Amino acid sequence: MFRALRDRFASQPPGRQEDAPSQCEDLGRLQRLRMHARDRDERERADARYRALLVGGDASLSLETRQRAVEACPDAAVLAYVARSAREEVLRRAAVERIDSDRVLMEVALNDPITRMRRYAVARMTDQALLRSVAQQARAKDQRIARDAVRRGAEIAQ
Repeated sequence: MFRALRDRFASQPPGRQEDAPSQCEDLGRLQRLRMHARDRDERERADARYRALLVGGDASLSLETRQRAVEACPDAAVLAYVARSAREEVLRRAAVERIDSDRVLMEVALNDPITRMRRYAVARMTDQALLRSVAQQARAKDQRIARDAVRRGAEIAQ
């Protein structure tokens, strides 16, 4: 039995075990690796792969699988990354729904390519100062977002 195992691992290309996270498509395994792997480099590779899979950088996972993973993701940094970077609007929205950081919501409100996502981010914001900042910055690019930010600020002030 030992000989069979030795032969099996000897026949693998060099570095295959090292690069395992960068080839993995199992989000659950990647989540465990990025949180609990002893080796820092392995955690970083697992984190990079996990994020890339979630945002759609690799077409190997279905949209439904990635959406379920975003909805279950406990990591605020990953959610912020998905909110900023996911290819599909539905994934960005799923991440925005779970984000509590007004700074991230502000970034989405100012930079998302879809108007309804920018408006949704403004509607979720609660910080008066950041809403004023969104209103000022959006004034030149998108009057609707600027008005939404002013209205949201007034709603919160009441």
